[in-house]
Amino acid sequence: MQNVNVLQLQGTGDDEYAWENAGVFVDYDEAVAKLAQINGEYDNVDEAVFTLNENARIEVHELVDSNWGY
Repeated sequence: MQNVNVLQLQGTGDDEYAWENAGVFVDYDEAVAKLAQINGEYDNVDEAVFTLNENARIEVHELVDSNWGY
């Protein structure tokens, strides 16, 4: 089985309560690094804009391989 890690951010679109995907990663640490990169783009802010487990989350989903016809 393979897991994927979906980085989601809250409040990036028209609905401030909606969660939107910011990336899908095989490695959890890659998702955390992407979150840090996104926060780094806000250089005019003193603190992180997106905080994990507040307005950012990483959902882990297990992929099930059913051979998909192969």
